[in-house]
Amino acid sequence: MSLEERVVVVTGAARGLGRDYALSFASDGAAVVVADLDEAGGRETAAAIKSAGGRALQFALDVTDATSTRALAEAATSEFGRIDVLVNNAGVWGDLERSPLAETDPRYFDLVMAVNLKGPLLCSQAVLPAMRERRWGRIVNISSIGAYMASGVYGVSKLALNQLTFALATEVGQDGVTVNAVAPGTIANEATLRQVGESALEGLVNRAAIKRPGTSDDLYSMIRYLASDEAGWVTGQTIAVNGGFGSRL
Repeated sequence: MSLEERVVVVTGAARGLGRDYALSFASDGAAVVVADLDEAGGRETAAAIKSAGGRALQFALDVTDATSTRALAEAATSEFGRIDVLVNNAGVWGDLERSPLAETDPRYFDLVMAVNLKGPLLCSQAVLPAMRERRWGRIVNISSIGAYMASGVYGVSKLALNQLTFALATEVGQDGVTVNAVAPGTIANEATLRQVGESALEGLVNRAAIKRPGTSDDLYSMIRYLASDEAGWVTGQTIAVNGGFGSRL
């Protein structure tokens, strides 16, 4: 599953899992466009890639703005000549435990849906012309186990993202482009601990078949497969990478 010479755009790559994905793609030989609203964090990720001998372009991206996403595609093709893979990782989680839907501020609802749903659509629309021109492309959306749990607006946005994945896949399959989603389970990182705390994290892990939290490497293995030639007949799917959590619901 060689990624040598591929050009990969990763949104939300300034920190956390997005940064890990960007570094992993670069380690596998891909040129990486580090796209994030956090310009300083994006520069740090791009610098880390370059210092390791990789190729990277940092771009300050607002995924909710069509002008920004189009500019991203233009910058990527200008720098590297094409776009092969888009990983729609940028997202907002929010205060899930204390923001039930019945009490959700409409402005917060709009924000989550704009970033988690509209963002992947706008980014996909921006890169599709370059992919269609070469009749090869991979779009990987980062969904969540939260799509299947009571997790407020976040869960609503991720379940809608799964449908967006399927619908878009049906439209672009004839152009050589696949669209899939990865739905992570419980990941032991700073963001998860900040949202749910150590006690709740342990409870979630214990509900899975494999009694450990996931890692960015667990997720990247699936993302890497979906971005490869070998996954050419896999499209429209939301694939759970969650240690068997769903089997215990």
